[in-house]
Amino acid sequence: MAIAGIVLSVTEGRLPETREALRAFHGIVDVRALEDGCKLAAVLESPSRRLQEDLEALNGLDHVLQLDVAYVNYEEDLDGRGHMDCPPDGGHRPRRCGGAPGRGAL
Repeated sequence: MAIAGIVLSVTEGRLPETREALRAFHGIVDVRALEDGCKLAAVLESPSRRLQEDLEALNGLDHVLQLDVAYVNYEEDLDGRGHMDCPPDGGHRPRRCGGAPGRGAL
């Protein structure tokens, strides 16, 4: 099980309906509006192997402009040496953009 603290930037004026959509999402255990009036903080509990999918689904909700992950805790998934297995499919997705600016191939 993974626990993630997330901050969602929301279209101005759409906070109430976005808050309700978040509350209806399976695994969201807490939602709070932040003082700026355009952001929501939430806590997501999700099976570790599904966390990336859930974050992508939340980022795709109507009126969500940006999703930032504040923290992720995988503690229960660690073995006795502090390691965690990779997902069976590799779990790695190609990056959408190229390397860091100004960096050539080594």
